[in-house]
Amino acid sequence: MAYQRILVPVDYSDCSRAAVNTALEIAQKFSASIDIVHVWDRPTYVSDVLMVGSQGQSQKSLVDLIRENAEKDMNDFLATLQFPSGVAVSHRLISGEPASTIIEELGKGGHDLVIVSTHGRTGLAHLLLGSVTEKLVRLSPVPVLTVPAPK
Repeated sequence: MAYQRILVPVDYSDCSRAAVNTALEIAQKFSASIDIVHVWDRPTYVSDVLMVGSQGQSQKSLVDLIRENAEKDMNDFLATLQFPSGVAVSHRLISGEPASTIIEELGKGGHDLVIVSTHGRTGLAHLLLGSVTEKLVRLSPVPVLTVPAPK
């Protein structure tokens, strides 16, 4: 099977970096493009009208601050990667609950492979809720390649 468009969900961990590097290798072999996404989830208790600010800066909504931090984290993460020439790479942020948002994105039909790390930044939440990777493996409409944590 030839892959054309690969989705790589990231949480900015070393494990996510390993998943992106694997995606880059596969993309080179298949002349595929890579779509790196981070899903940020606004806590349910955070209202759109909740404002924050610090001395000397204008106020902004907490949601905007969370989004800005996610964008900064994405840019910092991307700066640690080396992209080979000839591989088309895009990146973006999506808001929502990570597993269901990624499944919804895959349901749109634009991707034919997902590459995701087996471990992320979560700890106790994994035991209580199950990991995003496990949900993707069970529910994805396209093949899922899992990448183990780097040693």
